[in-house]
Order: sequence, then C-alpha cells, then structure tokens
Amino acid sequence: MSKIETQHTRLQAPISADTQEEKLTPTAPLKPIWPPPPRPRKRRSILKMLSSLLAIILCALLMLSAIGLLLFTTTTHYGTSIRHTATVEAQQTSSVQTTARVQAQGTAQYFQTAQTQIEATATAEGNQSAIATQTVTDATATATAGENLYQTWTAGKPFIDDAMTDNSGSSKWDSGGPDTNTGCIFADNAYHAREAQLTYLQPCIGQGTNVAELAYQANVTLLKGKQGQAGLLFRVDSTNNSYYFFHIGSDGSYALDLYDGTNGGNTLLQGSSDSINPGFNQVNQLMILADKTNLSILANGHYLGTASDSNLQTGKIGVGVIDNGTPVDATFTNVQVWKYEENRLP
Repeated sequence: MSKIETQHTRLQAPISADTQEEKLTPTAPLKPIWPPPPRPRKRRSILKMLSSLLAIILCALLMLSAIGLLLFTTTTHYGTSIRHTATVEAQQTSSVQTTARVQAQGTAQYFQTAQTQIEATATAEGNQSAIATQTVTDATATATAGENLYQTWTAGKPFIDDAMTDNSGSSKWDSGGPDTNTGCIFADNAYHAREAQLTYLQPCIGQGTNVAELAYQANVTLLKGKQGQAGLLFRVDSTNNSYYFFHIGSDGSYALDLYDGTNGGNTLLQGSSDSINPGFNQVNQLMILADKTNLSILANGHYLGTASDSNLQTGKIGVGVIDNGTPVDATFTNVQVWKYEENRLP
C-alpha cells in the first residue's frame, strides 16, 4: 500500500462533544474591584493653554473693535447728518431771509416805481391837460383875434365892391384866353378862371388895381377839376411875375403860397379846415388881411392862420386856378377890398 493511503487509514475518528467537555477545566469567576481605581488624567501643555487664551483675547478685542467702529461710524454719520441738516436749514433760512429781503426790496421798488409812474402819469396828464388847455386857449385867442381883425378891417366902406357879373367896373379884369377851357371870362353872371393844362396855374388879374395893405374878400366856387385849386391873388407884380396866392381845394385843404418869378413857389401856410365847405358847387368866402409883412387868411369868417413875409409890399389883386388832375373851372363873385389905413380903429 502506498504511503498516501496509509495516512488516510491512520486518521482518527472525531471526538464527541461529551467527551471534550469532560476534559475542560472550569475557571474561577473574577471579583469586581471597588471602588474603581482613578483614571489617569491627561495633562495639557502650557503652550496649548496660552494659545487658547490668546485666541479668546483676540476674539474679544475684535468684537470690541467692531463694536467701537460701529459706534464711531454711527456717531460720525449721525453728527455729519446733523451738521448737514443744520447747514441746509441755515442755508435755507438764509435763502428765505435773502428772498424775503429781495422780495421786500422788490416790493418797495415796485411801490416806488408805481408811485413814480403815478406821479409821472399825473405830471404828464397835468402837462397834457395844461398843454391842451393852453392849446384851446391859444386857439380861442387866435380865433378871437382873427374875428377882431375881420371886424376891424371891414368896419368901413370897401373901396372896391364888385359883383363880378361883368367887366364894367374900374378893376379892369383880364378877359379871354387861348381856348374855352383856358383863360378868364365873364359868363353866367360870374367871373370864370379856367385851366386845362396839367400842373399849370391860370391867373386872372384886375389890371386897374394897386394896393399895399388891404382886406380882400370874394366868394369862390369850384365847378370841376379833380384835385383842382382855386383862390385869391394879391400884391401881384406883373413885371416880375410874382404874387401871393391863397387857395383852397375841394377836399377842404388850404395853402398860402409865394410865387416868385425868379425862385419859383414857396408855401408859407398850409393845412385843412372844417371851416371850408368841401366838394364842387360849394360857395366858400375867402379873405386876405395883408398888414405890411403879416399875411392872415380866413375862410367863411374863420381864422386859419398868419404868415410873415416881406418879399412883396404892394401890387394888384386877382384870382386864379390850378389844374392838378383834370381841367379845372371856378367862379368868383362879390369881390370887396378895404384899405387898411382907412379902416384902422383909433
């Protein structure tokens, strides 16, 4: 038999449990120790304790620093806010005070300006009232003076009193012309002066007259002529073709002109007046008062004005018309002339 087989055959049978227990030896139980012995304490190192203490101190310092910083920041911000608020309020108060002062000054200035304007207005109105009163007074005085002049100059008998229905009187009025639309002619119980050439004047002269200081009056009626003029000539110098011409228009205008054969025309007075009857076929009584260099004009008994001129001292009387648009025709009746010397009041 081989060796392997011998080993197998030499295996012992298993020992039973009862047999094993019989061979175990019992162990005596342990008695508890009382009191128990003290446990050994673990010793900490001094360095570790110091580290912990230092950490606690640092934490405390950090907390205190944070609290202090917070308190400082809050206090500073609060103080700054209070100062800013106080500054703003002070500035606002100052601004309000300044505004109040400005408003007060503005109000005072306004009332001062208003008072000044009131005083200026009152002064201006007073001046205007005074000027208006003076103007009315002057106009009244002038009109009164004109009326007095008229009364003075016409108190006596006129040395020329001609109805102008024909040429039978001593004045020897011009008669004739180049055609029926231009010239001087007696027709229809009146003396006509006509002009058909634009801008031309047609004079009709009493060749038998010559007077220096005079009152000269006649009735003038414009029959036709757009913008035509008609009136009285006096102190006519036929040699030098010079004269004064007081004329009116159909629009109520008037003028006193000096015609100088050398220097041409010169207007001494002009204007318009409600005293003049406007339009055609309207009778207007015109009058001239020539006292040396003072030349006064009247219409329908109302004084219009006085001019001073010394160019012509004496001469003939006449009538005339001016064509300013269309052919003009006017009639002249009831010519009267007074000499100033004969009618001067004492």
